[in-house]
Formats: sequence, structure tokens, C-alpha cells
Amino acid sequence: MNNSTVSANAGNSRNTGGNNSVNEIDLAEIAGAIWKKKSFVILFAFLGACLALFITVAAIRPTYRSSFTAYINNHSTNSENNIDSLNSGDTAASQSLAQTYAVIMASRPVVEDAIKQSKLSYSYEEISGCISTSIQTNTQLVTLNVTMRNAKEAKALADSIKDIAPDYISDIVEGSSMKIVSSPVLATSRYSPSYSRNTVAGMLIGLLLAMAIVVIQDLTDDRIRSAEELERKFGISIIGTIPDFTDARRNKDKYGYYYGGRKTAASGKNSKE
Repeated sequence: MNNSTVSANAGNSRNTGGNNSVNEIDLAEIAGAIWKKKSFVILFAFLGACLALFITVAAIRPTYRSSFTAYINNHSTNSENNIDSLNSGDTAASQSLAQTYAVIMASRPVVEDAIKQSKLSYSYEEISGCISTSIQTNTQLVTLNVTMRNAKEAKALADSIKDIAPDYISDIVEGSSMKIVSSPVLATSRYSPSYSRNTVAGMLIGLLLAMAIVVIQDLTDDRIRSAEELERKFGISIIGTIPDFTDARRNKDKYGYYYGGRKTAASGKNSKE
């Protein structure tokens, strides 16, 4: 014990020892331990944020995204009869057809022709992971994204797919059409990585790691630091405490104490007992 030696009723200690064979985790005690080490926890979180930011800037190459969106129609012509005949069934069919269009737009034949048209020196295997499609919920809109490390190459490939896909799809899916809603633009800012998101993630990881270290240290520390803690953990009665003369000697300028048959006062003067 740090400050004092505690004398307790030995009989009570033996009687209650069997009931405390399983240690209970006190959440309030753990929270107090974390609060006592708050400087360590904050420092660890700060170091985690700095490390995450450094890795993001130094080790992760930025990527750029260029996209286009297409509208899927279940009719291949725009005649007045076809427009009048559009109903909820046609809309549902178009929404279902959008999934087929999304697969075809990112298929090998379309992408390989787009690579040749844009004069890029990549194979389909190298570029396929850079292409993704998404369908906006409850709409007939399909978006194709090209994400690459070079912004100009991403735009060139997206433009080529946009030009090739409508004619290619019309030869496969009869009685439908695809209209381009928005064309690809040259990206002026990186798509990934996000400095702020990675920094916050690093800070949270550092925070959780520091808290885990503090909690483990507290749970594995079996020292008793106060009479109250001894009473609370083991349920034994405290008879009395013996002062720690080391602390008394350290505080001799403030308090008097007995030592070696003499009483030393706060003023420093000695007198016989």
C-alpha cells in the first residue's frame, strides 16, 4: 500500500475470502482509472492521428474519378404512340433493365474497345478494377465511375465508354435505349484518400488502444491503495491504520511527528518527551 499499512480483522478476512474468489469489474473504477491517465490517453490519440495522416500523405497515392450517368428507357423510339403507352409496368421494366445495362457497360468487350479508342496502354485485367457502376434507387439512372491515379486517363476512358456503350447495348438489348444525362468531367481534386477521414480514424484507433492499455493495467494491478478500497473489495472491517513515516518525514515542514523518542515540530525545534 502506498500511504499506509492497514490492520484488519483476520477472522473476517478468512470468512469472506471464499465469497470473493471471482473478481467483479467495476465500471466506475475503470472510468476513474482512465480519467487518471487522461494525459496518456490524449497523447496516444494525438500520436495515432499524426501517424495516420503521415501514412496517408506519404504512402497512399491519390486517385481521381470521372463519371457519367445514363437514363434507361424501355422503348427504343420516341414516337407519340410509344410515349402514350408508357405506364408503371414500363418504368418497372426499365428499372430492372438498368441492372443489365450496368453489367454490359463494364463488360470486357466494351472496356477493351474503350481502351483502344482512348489509346491507353492497359489491359482489361489492369483496368477492370478501376471501373464501377451504380444504380440510383427507384430510378432508371445508371452511373459508371472510372477511378484511376491519373485524372486525364480516367476522363479519357470514361468518355470512350460513354461513346461506345449506347450502340453496343442497342445491338444486344432490343426495344430499349440509353440516353446520356451527364458526361464525364476532368477531376480537379482527388477522390481518395481522405486526409480528414483517415486522421480521425487514426485518432480513434489511438484512443481505443490507449484506453485498452489503461484498463488492462488496472485489471491486472492487485495492489490495495486505500482502506476504503480494502473494505469495498473484501468486506472486512478496518481496525485502524499505521501512518506512513516516509510521508510524515517528507511533510515535516507542515506537520509534527514522533521519531526516535523526540517530537519534531513544524518550526524545526526539538524538545524532549
